[in-house]
Amino acid sequence: MTTDRADPIDMTHFASAPPRSRRSFAPTIFVAVAIMVASMVTWRTSSALFTATTSNGPQSFSTGSVTLTDNDVGVALFAVSSMKPGATGQQCIKVTYGGTLAATIKVYGTGLTATNALDTYLNIQIEEGSTSATTFPSCTGFTAAGTVFNAALSTLGTTYAGGVGTWAPSGGAAKDYRITYTLSSSAPNTTQSSTAAVTFTWEAQNS
Repeated sequence: MTTDRADPIDMTHFASAPPRSRRSFAPTIFVAVAIMVASMVTWRTSSALFTATTSNGPQSFSTGSVTLTDNDVGVALFAVSSMKPGATGQQCIKVTYGGTLAATIKVYGTGLTATNALDTYLNIQIEEGSTSATTFPSCTGFTAAGTVFNAALSTLGTTYAGGVGTWAPSGGAAKDYRITYTLSSSAPNTTQSSTAAVTFTWEAQNS
């Protein structure tokens, strides 16, 4: 009598095979947990940051000004010819200060030229004051407040540092100046046919 018998089953294959579920799902769980922890750390860091600010502005800055004008309408105070010893004359000019800063005004001479030393015999007197005259170069009604220069033209300063004057306005204001020239009566014969020229300059510097 013949008995059927199944071939023996090889169990080594099943015993050595690693559990599929453990090897495939473990990395996925680890990544998910890591992302969750990182998110919690980020949230906690952000939520713990308190801030506050205060400000003042915008700031603004501007400069003041010093401005001078006069009423000479482009015409010189003097254009004198054929002088002789003892000759004299005077004219007035109004200077207006329109600056916003307090300033001191000085007058001086620039571009001085002279032949035969005529400037040493030509006396110049400069007075500060006020006048009721409304046209240049009238001195009608001039009232002197003080004399700031009275000497030979050759000695008049040529820069602000050597200038003369006491006017110190702190805002828009005007001042009249009366300028008188006199050729010395002792001017020698050597000054015949001589010439002299100068530009009177007013300058304001803030104080």
